[in-house]
Amino acid sequence: HQSSHRQWMLRRHQGLGTWLQAVFRSKETPPPLSTTTARSFGDPDQPSFAPLAPRNMSETGGTFPPLQPLPSTSVIDVAGQPTEVIETVSLVRSKPALEVIVFPGNPGSGQFYISYMRSLHEALMKKVGCIRVRTLSHLGHARGVYKPAFYTLEDQVAHKLDFLESYCSDVDAPLLVVGHSIGGYMALEAVKRWQARAGSRRVTRSASKAKGTSRRTHPSDSCRIMALMPYMQFDEDCKKQISLEKVARRPYVPAAVAGFLGLVVPKFLTVRLLTAFDKNLERESAGHVADQLLSYTVGHNAFSLAQDEFRALRGKEIDWGWLRGNKGRIGWVFCPGDHWAPKKLWEQVKGEGAGDFIRFCEDQFHGFCTSARASKGMARLTEEFLGGGGGGDDDDK
Repeated sequence: HQSSHRQWMLRRHQGLGTWLQAVFRSKETPPPLSTTTARSFGDPDQPSFAPLAPRNMSETGGTFPPLQPLPSTSVIDVAGQPTEVIETVSLVRSKPALEVIVFPGNPGSGQFYISYMRSLHEALMKKVGCIRVRTLSHLGHARGVYKPAFYTLEDQVAHKLDFLESYCSDVDAPLLVVGHSIGGYMALEAVKRWQARAGSRRVTRSASKAKGTSRRTHPSDSCRIMALMPYMQFDEDCKKQISLEKVARRPYVPAAVAGFLGLVVPKFLTVRLLTAFDKNLERESAGHVADQLLSYTVGHNAFSLAQDEFRALRGKEIDWGWLRGNKGRIGWVFCPGDHWAPKKLWEQVKGEGAGDFIRFCEDQFHGFCTSARASKGMARLTEEFLGGGGGGDDDDK
């Protein structure tokens, strides 16, 4: 055995020496030591680096697709409340040229908006440059990130106001605040209170200073607001809202069901059932439902917030005066078949002149954040809004 092993090693070294001599004599590109192509571990029929880039430039219109930033999750302190923040920053070595804050709907986990956040980078990076997008989960709606409490609509609005004051008052870049569903109500209400509070403080400070002192425009006066299918009022004529209000009267019941399902049903089965039940729900979003919502505490907070939404928004008057006074920086998006932002609200917004950018999009749906396709469409609408596209009577077919 030792003799045969020595003979095998001798032949191997002789073959390597012949290959090296051929390289130095020809001064050409060395032939491969082996004709076997590198393969991926998952599929033996595919090259290992094939997924990283297209085979030719024509597949992407002559340019490589922009790199997508990876979302990072952190827990920050907002007025003493632990708060989950999902953040993406463009992969560009520069300071952000645009700050975007996203307030979710209900349930209010920021994990559902990752696809929208990525699409924003893809849509805006070429025109704006580096952007930073932060999605703020509602209090009690991020699994494992909460105090032992249940929060009302007023608590959530105050939470968003505290975040804007603490983390956005000193931003140098333009600021966009996006709110979806009940998050649209929170965005409008929080910015309105932020503006009023900042204005009162400026008046107090200016009383002790000489007149004519120049100052930078406060972000609460200059930020833009985009309300995506906002839930603004309880609709007494909507059967779905009425039926959900009855369920939300006892939030511990659906919360117990959610907690039980989270304990006994495997995640892969939950994902399959959810995607089969809702065709607009993609696997990634269904995974977020299984990870975030199937717990007693998160479920209780989601239904407790819904219960308080119905109570607080029943008969509540919309502040059309403030909306008209700020219409140049407010954008609205509506969609067909929406129980939360119905078509009559779209007609009201147009009739009141509450915005220069008002869109009714036939190809959108209320839970757009659960679909990559719909998220890309919403990112394009966001780009259009930031680009100054007006037209209160336009429909997007």
